[in-house]
This record gives sequence, structure tokens and C-alpha cells, in this order.
Amino acid sequence: MERWLSKSRVLLGLCGVLLIAALNRSEPMVYGMFLFLAVVSFLGFLLPWLSLRSMSVQLNAGQGIEVMEGDDCNLDILIERKASWPAFMVDIETEWQWASHRIVLTQTVPVIRAGRTPDLARLVQFPCRGYYELVAVRLSSGFPLGLIRANQTMQQPDVQLCVLPKAQVVRWPLPWAVADDPSGDLTTRRLGQSFELGVMRSYQHGDAVGRVNWRASARAGELVIQHFQQSGSMRLRLVLEIPKAPFLGDPDSASEQVIRLAVGICDAAFSQGAQLFAYLPDHVAPLRDREIILRALAQALPHESTLSQTIARATRDLSVGEQMAVVVRAESDARELIRALSQPVQQGCKVVVYIARPRHPTVSDLMLAKQLQAALGEVGLDTFMASLR
Repeated sequence: MERWLSKSRVLLGLCGVLLIAALNRSEPMVYGMFLFLAVVSFLGFLLPWLSLRSMSVQLNAGQGIEVMEGDDCNLDILIERKASWPAFMVDIETEWQWASHRIVLTQTVPVIRAGRTPDLARLVQFPCRGYYELVAVRLSSGFPLGLIRANQTMQQPDVQLCVLPKAQVVRWPLPWAVADDPSGDLTTRRLGQSFELGVMRSYQHGDAVGRVNWRASARAGELVIQHFQQSGSMRLRLVLEIPKAPFLGDPDSASEQVIRLAVGICDAAFSQGAQLFAYLPDHVAPLRDREIILRALAQALPHESTLSQTIARATRDLSVGEQMAVVVRAESDARELIRALSQPVQQGCKVVVYIARPRHPTVSDLMLAKQLQAALGEVGLDTFMASLR
């Protein structure tokens, strides 16, 4: 019964009743009530349609748009109105798709005057990272009475948007170590091959003849051996757990917090002058540039490679003095993680495990995080849980 009592049917029924009453009784007051109700009904049905007439959307944006999640983005979307009368209370819906997720962003423009092209860019925000594609732009209006809503779907545009993950501010809890690196700009306590002279001493039996400094030997009257300082650098290997369904694209999930923590670790490493090597399952070689890492994390999707396999890749590249950061969810399997990290620990590498929690953790989430932290601490692994913001 309720589906038959819509606003339009009720108004049409009242108009019909007043019209019959006016014809039967021939009273001016009834005629006036009929005309007033008929005009209101006519405007309620006609004005929404007129508001969207001669309306078009200009999309000057194209490829390569980048914005940080949660920030206002500049899509360069303009509304053009060619009609001479203004439009009121126009709702604009932009529908975006990424990784089987659809996001509909709605914004209302109070007044669109003739010849004006208001910019909608400052009103659009994306709550989660991703590589979004604009699949539809729809206009709708129910002004002034909301009896009906006129709708207009624009032609499907070709706009792609890369939403970069926002860094979760973290600190590196361990002292930075220096690994041997011939091209490094730091000096280790060990002596080796470089261009910076360390010490000179007398020749001893068994020393390499190639280390003899002949000019110093001629001045001293005996063979003199030269040693150079060993060059090194601070290097960090980063491995993270890529989000999977159903948490992929959920801005409040612990899986997406993993991505934000990874960006925070990158910023902490670069701020200290460390070399960073980020290992992602869908990239054969580790990523080193911050901008490239951000774009790769923005588009990261589930992969057939497991976290243990990615850790094994990073372990093969480890050398003495390097450090490793692993970012996981609180729900991760502690035994599998300990098994995967046993090899880098045996090689003398310092490993820190960052445990990500949901943005609004429940009691169960906090218990899982503490259990994982306790299990990793029992085998001597350093863990860290950043404060959520």
C-alpha cells in the first residue's frame, strides 16, 4: 500500500479531487485551491528537470594525477551552464573504481549561475590509497520541493587518479649500524679499501706487497705499509605484508595501516641518511627511490608470493651491518613469521617487527597485537607498535 502513496500520486490525486469539486460546486475558492495546488505540483515536477537542462561537466584532468589520501585533490572538474536561469541545489556524484572497490563521492553545489563554471576540486577527498579510475559522473536535483529527482548521467570520462598513502609517523627504535659499502659516505671502524688514508706502519712478514707505500718507505729507510679507512653506509631492508581481501581498500583496517607504517619507516630512514631497499611481491628488484616506493605502495595489490618468500628475497641480499624492518598485522601467524626471520637473525642482522593495528582497535585487536609481540619477544626479536593517529 505504501508504494502507491508516493508524493507525485498524492498530489495528482488531490488535484483531481479539487478539480471535480470545483466543477461540481463552481466556487471560486475551490478553483483557487485547485490552481494553487496545480501550479505547485507543476513546478515541483518541472523545476528539477529545468535545473539540469543545458548543464555539462568539463573534465580537464587526465592521466598522472596524484594526491595524498585524506587531502583535498585538484581534479580540475568544472560545471558549465549555458541556460540563462540559475540552477539550485545540484548534487554531483563521481564514481571511482579500484581493485573491485567502488567509491561514490557526493557534493552539493548550492547555486550554479549561467555562464559560471564552479570548480569542484576542493571538495573531493579519498579516504584510502589506490589507483582509482573515474567511471561515471552523475548530476541530480530535487529543488525546490523534492517531489521528484531529475538525474543526468554524463559521458564516461577517462580520468585516472593515484592516491598516495599518508605516512604514519614512526621512529626507528634501534641505533643505526654502518655496513661495508665501497661507495658509502661514512667511515667504519674497520680498515679496508677506500680513498681515505687510515694508518701507516712498518712492514711485517705476510703483508701484501701491494700495500707498500714506496715513497714513505724511501724516506723511512724501511718498508712501510699503508692502510685505508673502510667506507660504509647505513642500509635498511623493508618488507611488508600487502593487504588482501576483504581488508583491501578499507581505510580503517590494520592491513592499510601496514602501508602507512611502511611509508613512515621510509621517511624515518631517509631523514637519517640511510639507504632504503623496499621489497614488494610484484617487483623483482627492490625499490630505492621514495617517490617510486610511494607509487608502488599506492597501487599494491595481493600477490601469489607470501610474506615468507619476500623475507627470503631480502635475506639473500643482506650483508653484515644492515638492518631489516618487517611490517605485519596483529593477526599474522607468529610461528611462520619467526621461521621466516630466523635466517636474517642468524646472519647477525638486526630485525625490527612493526605490528599494525586497526585505526579504531577493539579489545580483541589489542590482545592479538600483544600476543604477537610477546611471541616475537620470546625469540629475541625487537617489536614496535606505533601510536595510531
